[in-house]
Amino acid sequence: MQSSGETPTSVTLTHVLPACARIGCLRSGKEIHARSIRNGSVTDLFVSNAITDMYAKCGCLNLAQNVFDMSLRDEVSYNILIVGYSQTSHCSKSLELFSEMVLNGMKHDTVSFVGVLSACATISAIKQGNPCICGYGMLGDLHSAVDMFKVMREDGVEHDSVSYIAVLSACSHGGLVDKGKKYFNDMLACNIEPSQMHYACMVDLLGRSGLMDEAINLITGLPFKLDSNVWAALLGACRLHGNVDLGSWAAEHLLKLQPHHPGYYALLSNMYAEAGRWGEADRIRELMKLRGVQKTPGCSWVQIQDKIHAFIVGQRLEGLDPCLSLENTG
Repeated sequence: MQSSGETPTSVTLTHVLPACARIGCLRSGKEIHARSIRNGSVTDLFVSNAITDMYAKCGCLNLAQNVFDMSLRDEVSYNILIVGYSQTSHCSKSLELFSEMVLNGMKHDTVSFVGVLSACATISAIKQGNPCICGYGMLGDLHSAVDMFKVMREDGVEHDSVSYIAVLSACSHGGLVDKGKKYFNDMLACNIEPSQMHYACMVDLLGRSGLMDEAINLITGLPFKLDSNVWAALLGACRLHGNVDLGSWAAEHLLKLQPHHPGYYALLSNMYAEAGRWGEADRIRELMKLRGVQKTPGCSWVQIQDKIHAFIVGQRLEGLDPCLSLENTG
């Protein structure tokens, strides 16, 4: 293809990169990464995921993390790193990402749980309790989440940074404001320095409960630049309570940090639409077009005769495996 002067498409790259990962050919993977940057295909979610996966499977998690941090993200993006970190000495990073998915409105799947359980198998009891707390919180069993947090301490297991992210996330989803504040203060008393994720949890906790003034005071009182998780938590709360002006302020910061994240544009547009400000909603959609931001198409998988087939929304039948035709799926 290169000798004939043809430019590899995104589809080509997403097939070649896994081959590099399978044979551990890091050099070729880096060359493909560089090519994707030059031709702009690195902004394609499927390509960036394939690059992240290639680096992770070649043992270069620092490079995988760099690509992850600079790219669009979906559940697959998180799962790649959750599984990747679970096989290293940085197992706690798997648990942080596992919790971060919840804050970003993503759902865990089998791969997420397999990855985080693999991490739990290689680290101490403190880490083993953290995903349980997070899991109980997602399932709405908030009392069990809090009980698990208590049991860990009663069993002599000291909580760590990830433990508090998990329990704060559970409190946020359950509206347990007082408990959440208590746990945050307990964390400070234990000399655990709050990360951006802890502050995102607190903003989410306060915002969901309608305590917008407290959320703003927390944000404006921080002495460092906030990341997208914190601003996204505030924007989500603003949409929930119809606080359009505050939401616009949050979105201004958020879109500076993540100008190509389609989910944030959709969240902002929906907030305007729900408030009846259709002109503003249309303006956001036009801004997406102007910046070349597109919603990530849905992807589905089907298993037929021991093979997994993937296809995306809008994909034409001609591009699919013939065995996916209706007469062959019975």
